[in-house]
Amino acid sequence: MSPVQQPENYIFTLENEKNLPLLQSVTSIQSYLYEPNSSILKAGAFKSVAISFSISKIHKNSHLYTSNKLITDFPGRIFTVKEVIPFSGKVLKKLSMQYPSANITVRNFPITTEELRKKSKIKDGGNIYIFATTLYPDKKIFIICEKIINA
Repeated sequence: MSPVQQPENYIFTLENEKNLPLLQSVTSIQSYLYEPNSSILKAGAFKSVAISFSISKIHKNSHLYTSNKLITDFPGRIFTVKEVIPFSGKVLKKLSMQYPSANITVRNFPITTEELRKKSKIKDGGNIYIFATTLYPDKKIFIICEKIINA
């Protein structure tokens, strides 16, 4: 996979963000997952970042985005989606057999990263990233990804 160049700045206004229409969330995860930089999330650019980069929000409260197109200048982390697994207790127990170590991130999910790591027995680290999140309308899922290396 080729390196991805990230921009230095993302510019938006709160007034513009407030006036943007509510975004329709997608009901399935596409080829790429996008996680905006923390500065964008803290600033509240949830709708404008999706519109600026033509990506789809996966849920109004998850602040993760997806697309079938690779956006190389996206201001944040970019992942290639390997698989999407519906959340259940059974799946959680089996997950560590397939992914003994992974980087776990929780977004809009009922348990914390620490609880998830403890229940799944997945060790921290490696090249795999697991996002525990909620997909529209309210489906709890695991998104298994690999990070696209940034330049």
